[in-house]
Amino acid sequence: METKIIKSKIGVDIDDVIFPLMENYLRFHNSRHGTNFKLENLSNYHLWKTGIHNSREESINEVLEFQNSPYYDAIDLMDGAKEVLEEISKNFEVYFVTSRPLKLKHKTESLLNKNFPKNGFNILYSGEIYGGNLSKAEICKTWKIPSIIEDNPDYATDCARNGIRVFLPDKPWNINCEKNENITRMKDLKEVLKLLK
Repeated sequence: METKIIKSKIGVDIDDVIFPLMENYLRFHNSRHGTNFKLENLSNYHLWKTGIHNSREESINEVLEFQNSPYYDAIDLMDGAKEVLEEISKNFEVYFVTSRPLKLKHKTESLLNKNFPKNGFNILYSGEIYGGNLSKAEICKTWKIPSIIEDNPDYATDCARNGIRVFLPDKPWNINCEKNENITRMKDLKEVLKLLK
């Protein structure tokens, strides 16, 4: 009888960790409003705190419109993401932990299945910013996921405070992320392969 190897679990955020959401969102916003925002203008992941929008509601509404636009459907993987995730999945059970709302479940699964047809990764939705019930930290604790790759400083800090190891890829919006012994900053996704050894 073949013995099944039990792999350790790792959480992986989707947007701006494996897919460049903000970059594509800014293209959508700039074309719609005649503006010229760039990634380096995003000092905060919450767009209403950067001057792009005037309120949280305005941000959420426009991001939902973006998610139903051709700009969103055209998002491709970030450089190296496919290779890194395939490498990680050799030794870890990968759980995508996303703050996307459940209403994007079909689009999200189609996108991931297109790029990772053989991996059968698990996808867990917090829908946090959209009023979801569980935080990413709560999801990680419920599913016994001890570490996560996360770019949003709010989620990263919450996970770290709850004893979850966080790998934080450098982004303009997380430069001032609170220091925590459970947060390891990295230049890009590829660096996580060295950190996981």
